[in-house]
Amino acid sequence: MTAGLPTIPMKNPGFTAPGLKEVTYEDVVDLGTAAANFDIKFKIPRNAIVVAVALSVPFTISATTATKIGIGRKTASADPDKYGLTAALTATELVRIHNGWGSPISDSGGESLAIYACDNAGDAAGSIGGTGQYVVASITAFIPQPVYS
Repeated sequence: MTAGLPTIPMKNPGFTAPGLKEVTYEDVVDLGTAAANFDIKFKIPRNAIVVAVALSVPFTISATTATKIGIGRKTASADPDKYGLTAALTATELVRIHNGWGSPISDSGGESLAIYACDNAGDAAGSIGGTGQYVVASITAFIPQPVYS
């Protein structure tokens, strides 16, 4: 402590700019019936900036044609591996930290997400899933908040 200055306790030593709130969304995605893609329950809000993505695959996932699992945008112009692509269908933990998605989400309604059956290039291919199978998707983003002066 510097003489005359109070010590300010820090809840989180990481830096967050004023007006941004760090939020983590998580969903257990049921892959119980084979399909080409599976909706993720949360949506990334408009103007959010994604900073981290995790996809936990607790055991080998059944597949037809697919060789990998992608986590990506689900819209008319889908991007199956926008936020990540596993190395295989075996048990794994995919974690990506701010890999070039620094632009705020511009879709006025936010960005819907899905888990995809993918080929080696990250394109949608085939199907994944089977009885009792699931993955856990987690996304951390900075969400704009009102700043009052």
